[in-house]
Amino acid sequence: MRNTIIAVFIAFTLFGCTDNKSVEKSLLNDVMKIHDKVMGADGRLMDNKLKLDTLLKQDKLAGKDTVKMLIIRLAAADSEMDAWMNNFKSEYKGKTDDETVTYMSNQKKKIMTIDSQISAVVAESNKYLNKIKRK
Repeated sequence: MRNTIIAVFIAFTLFGCTDNKSVEKSLLNDVMKIHDKVMGADGRLMDNKLKLDTLLKQDKLAGKDTVKMLIIRLAAADSEMDAWMNNFKSEYKGKTDDETVTYMSNQKKKIMTIDSQISAVVAESNKYLNKIKRK
């Protein structure tokens, strides 16, 4: 009986570790997919920032305050992405499985927030640039 209990305990322990490892891997994959999506949007972000910088230098531009605000928001979103990338550790070694899962979950939330921030400001700047083109 005692051997059976020990065997069951070992099986649960091994299964639990395997399950945590698959959760860790899944979370890392999710984070990297979102990262790749954000990097694609980052190109549009920088392109819009350059277009707005060029517009700002024109003397006859009517909405300079709007352009300045958009440039600041684009730069802030880009800085958030840079800061996240500099601090992200894809190999979170020396920690327990639970700590790693918590870390990856938090990183996923952070990169999703950055994705939303970048998407919103790129859409807003696209809308403004399209409005300017039509005039």
